[in-house]
Amino acid sequence: MKAQIKLFRVFGIQIGLHYSWLLIAVLIVLSLAGQFAATNPQWGANIIWGVSILTALLFFATIVIHELSHAAIAKARGLPVRSITLFALGGVAQIEKEASDARTEFWMGIAGPITSALIGLICLGGAAGLGWNPSFHHQSPWAAMLGWLGVINLALAVFNMIPGFPLDGGRGRCLRGKAGRSRARRF
Repeated sequence: MKAQIKLFRVFGIQIGLHYSWLLIAVLIVLSLAGQFAATNPQWGANIIWGVSILTALLFFATIVIHELSHAAIAKARGLPVRSITLFALGGVAQIEKEASDARTEFWMGIAGPITSALIGLICLGGAAGLGWNPSFHHQSPWAAMLGWLGVINLALAVFNMIPGFPLDGGRGRCLRGKAGRSRARRF
């Protein structure tokens, strides 16, 4: 998948957006605004919308970090990584070559879910320190934001371990193919 909007480079890897990302970004902001308004009406409209937009942006940042963890393992194992593209269903790292051994394939596949789980635990720890509770009712905007990010990143880590292509859990069996071919990785 090719990025139509190029954002920046990290460690020589182009980070970009596919136009479909804009649709999902709007839907996530609207969903978060509805959730925050229902659980914390005392915040007021400006805070609800501000926290919703910031939470959505941080969520997409965590997806970039998830994909960068795959790319870091690939680069450490000598595989060139061209780009990372965010799109409606998550993120795709364009890795230029096939892994030459199962160990590389395993570590490239598990790096993203481990990263998402760590982000989730850190966010939940921060949220708990700010008084977060799983009901999301009557708490500070920071606690609600970190709580949501923690839960969604843990869910992302678990979901990505489902053993099916193109998820990270289906990586080893399903991505075997011709060497040198550009491959896309989702989430």
